[in-house]
Amino acid sequence: ETKGTITGMMRRAASRLMASPQKLQLHCRSAPLTSCPQILSRHDFVCSLEHECDWTAPTLYGPTRLPVNQAYTLPAGIYHDAWFHTLETERVWNSSWVAVAEHVDLSKHGDVIAGDVAGQPILITNDHGIIRSFHNACGPFRSHSMEDVGTKTKGMEPLRTDCAMGLVFVNVNDEAPALKTWLGDLVPWMDDWEEQLKGGNLVATHRTTYDIAANWKLLIENFLEYYHLPAVHPALCNVSGVDEHQRFQGEGMYMGFATHPLTQGGTAIDPGRLPPFPAILAHRHETAYHISIFPNVFFSLYPDAFFRVRLSQNSPTRTLEHATLQTHSGALGAHDAQKILQEIFEFWDNVNTEDIVICENVQQGTSSPGYSRGRFSFRFEEPLHRFQNMIIDKVLMDEPTRYRIPTGDLSTNLVQLPKRILTEPPKVKESSVAAEQRAFEKRAAGAA
Repeated sequence: ETKGTITGMMRRAASRLMASPQKLQLHCRSAPLTSCPQILSRHDFVCSLEHECDWTAPTLYGPTRLPVNQAYTLPAGIYHDAWFHTLETERVWNSSWVAVAEHVDLSKHGDVIAGDVAGQPILITNDHGIIRSFHNACGPFRSHSMEDVGTKTKGMEPLRTDCAMGLVFVNVNDEAPALKTWLGDLVPWMDDWEEQLKGGNLVATHRTTYDIAANWKLLIENFLEYYHLPAVHPALCNVSGVDEHQRFQGEGMYMGFATHPLTQGGTAIDPGRLPPFPAILAHRHETAYHISIFPNVFFSLYPDAFFRVRLSQNSPTRTLEHATLQTHSGALGAHDAQKILQEIFEFWDNVNTEDIVICENVQQGTSSPGYSRGRFSFRFEEPLHRFQNMIIDKVLMDEPTRYRIPTGDLSTNLVQLPKRILTEPPKVKESSVAAEQRAFEKRAAGAA
């Protein structure tokens, strides 16, 4: 009864606003007085209730452009609207470096797999150690010889392709900055991990696909906030506690955080059950890195194995997740390795299924006429705010920010990024992130 009353009040308020030429004034709770009240036009607010918007209007995104402690989330319609889905396919997916395959599946000459980018079929091959991708206009493809691949791909339009972090990426419109620039300082910071992920030492032990009744952005956003862990994933908190999480973001098209130290919680993913990846730095033996590379991949790097998820968007309300559990070949010789890897996979499969349930519920919730936008939790949702602003940068293709690479967030000082969980940034150039890191450490040392 109360829900019905609130919904009716929202509908009546929306009707009054649509009938009024005046602007809607939103008073921002917990925001500095200097920034309040924020003003939204009635179109910008009401269209998000009705899910009918001009998605190319910059003013629509103003509330999300604010600093995270003042900002509102993107309008609810972005998770449902067919026009926005078409718009983001062209402006977000086609203009980005999209992860389309695991490098472990293309590790030798002659390997061929079919994939897609936002519903567009593509073909990915290993041609004498060089990974190549093509638009696939030939439908389902199976091949066991490179000669057949050469015949099949003759005349196909090639796609811009590059590899990093054990992933194969393609850029459809050929306009994105180089993948090295796209990833920014992620690879230099994780250079020891990069050597492990790009070599022939990786083994994919388990694979699965999830068909999800939710928008792809909700799945990324769910990964990027961790305050739901105690309620949704209590077992995960036993090894990767909320209090041990800290943001791990520098300059680049990625979002993420780290857990340090990992704890022994009696779970399948406890550190030490399998030998760690060889040659990773010693402090990484008790650290997990939870990383999402824009737009469509997320994974948690644990010392001995990682569960990675790639997204394929099929419609505004349907997403496919392609998940792979990977470890290193040395782990396979450990005592009870197969049993342990099966338990690790079942653990992550359960965690991911728990997330899918809540994402499908949120998909339904955001369709409510009583919901338009929410507020960010600035303590826990800065990575989500960063992600949503990347979406805005891409959607507003006429703005100079379309190919902007976001800087690091060290200056916010919301969460300390101690040096113990980072390798040194490269010395070849003095980045703003590196300068901020040193300044931060100097201030911290002075305070101590």
